[in-house]
Amino acid sequence: MRLRNILILLVILLALGGYFYFTNRPGPPPPPETRLFVWLVEMEDIERIEIQLPRQDKSQAFAKEKRGDEFPWYFDDPQRSAVDMKRWGGGIPLLLSGPAANRVIAENTTEEKLAEFGLTQPQMKIALTLENGEEVSIIVGDRTPDGKAFYVKAPDTNDVALVDYTWYEVLERLVKEPPYALPSAD
Repeated sequence: MRLRNILILLVILLALGGYFYFTNRPGPPPPPETRLFVWLVEMEDIERIEIQLPRQDKSQAFAKEKRGDEFPWYFDDPQRSAVDMKRWGGGIPLLLSGPAANRVIAENTTEEKLAEFGLTQPQMKIALTLENGEEVSIIVGDRTPDGKAFYVKAPDTNDVALVDYTWYEVLERLVKEPPYALPSAD
C-alpha cells in the first residue's frame, strides 16, 4: 500500500512538473528590430553635398578631395576653403548616408498630400553626388505638429517618412553657420 501511494504521488509530481515546464517556457524571441531608412548610400561614396534652404534663399555646398593625409572635405567654392574638422567630423557624411525613419507615414503620396507636408515648397533640399556620378535628391518639408520630426520625401518616390528634428537642425546649421576652418597660426 505504501509503495503504491509513493508511486501515485511520484506520477502526480512528474505530471505537475511537466505541466509547469511547458506552460512557463519562454516563447520564441521577438524578431530583431529592422531599421527603416529613408535612403541608404555608403558614406564613403559621397563626393559632393549641396544643402539648400529655399525658404531662406541660402545654400552651401561641400566637395570631397583626396589631398594626401589632409581632411578630405572642403567648401565647394573657387578657393576650396577648408572645413572645420571638429565641427564636421565623420558625422556629416554619416548623417547623409541615410537617416533612420521614425516611420513611413504615406506611400505613393498625391501632390495635394505632398503640399500638406510642406514638400512642394520645401524647407530644405539636399543633393548628394556619389562617386559613380549618381545624384540622390532629398526634399525636407515642414516640421510635424508635435515638433519632434520633419517630413522627408524619399528619393525617386512619393513616399513620405518622418525623420528626427535633430537631423534637420544639424544640416541646417551647416548652411546658416558654415563650418569654416580657422586659419592656422603657422
